[in-house]
Amino acid sequence: MRYLHPIQAHERFLASGCYRFGKNGQTLVKTESWTLHAHPDGEKFVRVDMDARQEEGKSLLAEALLDIKSALVRFDIRYESDQFEGGIKHLRATYQRADERLQIGYRLNRDERKYIEVDLPDDALIDLPLLVFRGRTIKALAERSIGLIPIYVPMFEHAQLFPGVLRRVASPVERAGDDTVFIGKRAINVGRFRYRDQAVSYWIDQHDLIVKRVNSFKQQEMTVAISNYAAPARTA
Repeated sequence: MRYLHPIQAHERFLASGCYRFGKNGQTLVKTESWTLHAHPDGEKFVRVDMDARQEEGKSLLAEALLDIKSALVRFDIRYESDQFEGGIKHLRATYQRADERLQIGYRLNRDERKYIEVDLPDDALIDLPLLVFRGRTIKALAERSIGLIPIYVPMFEHAQLFPGVLRRVASPVERAGDDTVFIGKRAINVGRFRYRDQAVSYWIDQHDLIVKRVNSFKQQEMTVAISNYAAPARTA
C-alpha cells in the first residue's frame, strides 16, 4: 500500500481493508486499500490508496483526520491521471473545515500553489469519492429523511468542477433491511441501503464500513467487495 506519510510511532492500529472492483463477473485491475489508526487524543487518521493505474490510468492517495466523534476535519489528496484528456493530470490539495467554510490549498497540474475558500454549512455532509468514507455518508443520508440535505462532493478529475460541488438534495437513500454478508467463512451482519432512483445497493456493517456494493447500469453489473478486512474491535 502506498501512502502520503508513513505511520507514526504514536498511532494505534484500528482497522484495515482492501476494496476490489468487478464488472460483469470479471475482476478489474483496480483496488482501494485503506488503514485506520487512532491518535492518543482520540482523533483518528485514515490512509487510502486507490490504484487504478492499469485499469483507468489514474491514482489517488488520500489522508483524512477525523475528530473524536469521527467527523471529517481535514483531508489531503494526491491525484494523478495521464489518460484523461481535458481533465486534471496532477493535483495536490488539502481541504480543511473551519467555521462554515472549507479552506482549500492546492497545486493543479504542477502550477503554483493557490488557496481558495468555499461556503460549507455546518450540517453539510462531505461525500468523499472513496469507499472507506462513504458508508457513514450513506447512513446519514438514510437517517435524514425530511427536508433538503446540504452535501458537498469534492471533484478531482474535471478542472471546471474543482474543488467540488455543493448541493441541497432530498435524501436519495433508504434503508432496505438487514442482511448477512460472507467474507470467506466469516459472516458479517450488515444493513442494506439502496438509492431510490438508481439500481445501486450498499451493504454496511456496524462500523459504518461498506462491505459490498452492487451497481446495475445499462445491462452491466459493477461490483465492489471488501477483502483482507481487519474490523475495529468496537463500534466507533
